Formats: sequence, C-alpha cells, structure tokens
Amino acid sequence: MPKDRRIVSAVVLAALLVVLLVVVAIAQGIGNPSVPSGDVAVVEDTPDGHITTAEFQSSLEQAAALQGVKKVPPPSNPQYSALRDSAMSDVLLGRWVRGEAADRGITLSDSEISNRLDQIIKQDFGGQKQFEQYLKQAHFTSEQARQRVELQLLSNEIQKQVLPQDSGVSDSEIEDFYKANLSQFEQPETRDVRQILNSDQAKVERAKSLLEQDDSAASWKKVAARFSTDKATKDSGGLRAGVAEGQSEPALEDQVFSAEQGQLVGPFKGQSGYYLIEVEKINPAQTTPLSDVSKQIEQQLAQGKQQQISQDFQQDFLDKWRSRTFCADDYLIDRCENFTPSLQTIPGAPPVISTPAVPPGQTAVFAGQPIPALPQGPIQPAAAQQPGVIGPPGAVPPGAVPQGGAPPPAATPPGG
Repeated sequence: MPKDRRIVSAVVLAALLVVLLVVVAIAQGIGNPSVPSGDVAVVEDTPDGHITTAEFQSSLEQAAALQGVKKVPPPSNPQYSALRDSAMSDVLLGRWVRGEAADRGITLSDSEISNRLDQIIKQDFGGQKQFEQYLKQAHFTSEQARQRVELQLLSNEIQKQVLPQDSGVSDSEIEDFYKANLSQFEQPETRDVRQILNSDQAKVERAKSLLEQDDSAASWKKVAARFSTDKATKDSGGLRAGVAEGQSEPALEDQVFSAEQGQLVGPFKGQSGYYLIEVEKINPAQTTPLSDVSKQIEQQLAQGKQQQISQDFQQDFLDKWRSRTFCADDYLIDRCENFTPSLQTIPGAPPVISTPAVPPGQTAVFAGQPIPALPQGPIQPAAAQQPGVIGPPGAVPPGAVPQGGAPPPAATPPGG
C-alpha cells in the first residue's frame, strides 16, 4: 500500500475511534455521573455521598411535619412538589456540610456530640420525656437527632474557620470612616425655649405684661397655664427643651433662632395663632470626638467585613457543592448540577432560581425549632407549640433550607 494511502487510513481510523469514545462516554454519563438505582442523588467528594430513597422519604416526612401536614401527599398533589424540594434541600445540605468539614479537616468526638445533645435535652426540652415527644411529632429517630446535633457542631466549627476571630479593622480605617461620615457625629445647635400660644392676641399681650414683671420659671408656669392653649407645653411652663432647626413652623422658628437669650419676643403671628417666646438657653453645636465613637465604628466596620466574608463564602460554598451534586430525574432541584431551570411564562424573561441568603446564626438544631441567638440558643420544647404544628415555618436547621431553595444558612456553615 502506498505511503500516502496508509497515512489517510490511519487518520480516518483515529477519527472513528474519537467518535466511538464520545458515544461511549455519553452513554456511560462521563462528566455527569448516573444516580444508582435506590438512590435519589449522589454528592461527589463527601463521606457517604449516596443519598438513598429511604433517607429522602424520612426527610420528606419531617418536612411535612414541619409544615403541619399529617400525611405526605401523593406526587400528584400540588403540595408534594414543595415538600419534595424541602426534603431534598435538607438531605443535600447535610452532605454538603459534612463534605466541607472533611475538606477542612474538622472532626468531632462522640463525647462532644453526646454532651451537646444532653445539654439540649435538659435545657431546651426540660427532660428526656419531652424530647422524645418532640422527636415523635417531628418524625425523627434518636439517631437522626444525634446526627442533627453533629451537623450543627460541624457548622459551628466551619464558621470559626471562615469568620475572623478578631475585628480586622485598623485605626486608619476607623479614622477614614469617621471623617467620611462626620455629619453622623455632629450635634446641631439647639435651644431651650418657653412659649405662650393663643389665637387671641390680647391674651398674649396680657401674658407678656405679666412676664415682663417676672419671667422666672415659676412665673412662666402660672402664666402659661392661664393663657397658653398649647396642650404640649402649657402645663410645663411653656418649656420646649432642645429645639433644633426644622422642628417648628416657619414664623416661630425664625424668631426662636434669631432671639437673644433671656429676651421676650412677641406677640407675633404664626400658623397656629399668636406667640410669645423667650429663649432660656442656647446649646451650641457639638461634634462627638473620635475617641468616644471609635469602638462603635470598629464594631460596625467589623460586622460589615464579616458579612462580606460570609456572603463570599456562601456563594463559593454553593457553587462548589452544587457542581458535585447530581440528582435522579424525579428529584431534581436547583441545588443539583444536572438541574435545568424551567423558563418563565413571560416572553424573553430569563429563568430565575431563588437563592436568598440567610444571615449568620439564623439556624436551629432541629427542624421547626425557633431560631436561636448566635451560635445557638434555647430550643422551645414541643409541648409549648401548637398541636399538629412542628414549629414555625422558616426555621432553618443544619441540612435544611427554607421553601424556595435558599442556599445554606450562614451558620450551617457560615455564609453557606
């Protein structure tokens, strides 16, 4: 065979092999792993990344209990879709938290988990009996409760790694903020003023003649009570303390801020009647020094930095674990890499995936429990809740999300 023909044949064969490999790859799902039978999803690079149908069904019952639904409706029921999405979000986020903890080398001892669980049972439920009653209502087993506590502890440890332990705010940043926002720390001039108000000018003239003889506080109290119709000041000697510009009708304000201290001014006509005033004290404008507000500014800037770090981590966390998550066709939600959002009904409108952020610390250990303070707080016992309702809607446990597919709460893990 001539040399040129052999070269052509080799090129054609190579091309055929490439096409064959592509076909095989597509058939086998390379780059988009198939979900094994009996599983609803696979999360790559995390301990025990296979989520079984049984695990999903358990989460589905818990989601239904959280919404006060006594029995999970069939898939044909419109309510089922929302419960399914909530249940899938719950189990997926649980895997994500464990995967993130493993990536960061975070581990917990059995005693740490047991001690925290015992603390919750004693302090937040009032004892084992009430705790078991709650678990029954919420469709949790004892082992699932322990896993929930473990997830919360892992989330707390992730939060410690993500958020800085110190403020990270420099003196120059504090000073720059102070200068840029100086108006926030300025206190304008104010005046303490006494006034008589009456629609009858003659009565105001009579009040003035009495006060010209004696303008003491005691005299003002008597005269205002007798002649003033201003309900807000007539019983306090006509006194308005700390009056700033912009707080009075125009005619009154002009006189208040042009009068000398101790001078009777009036009667003059305003919108509400005739006034007689006397400026008792002038409080000059002041600027609060930086030394008095530096701690306040530092806290404000530190919170801003932590919020930004939390938001950045939240997005990174979501992107990282979504790209490793693949779900079976009947269980697809927007947390799955192979999820395809449905188009909006409005022509030309882009598809929208709801992923609102949840602020740091707004998470509870068990589904349906009130959201505690950072890092964890009291959990209301089930006995105090309404019958048939497992906690208020919107409480976010580790491994669960609010309806609508929100990204993981910032404390489980922080920002994620």
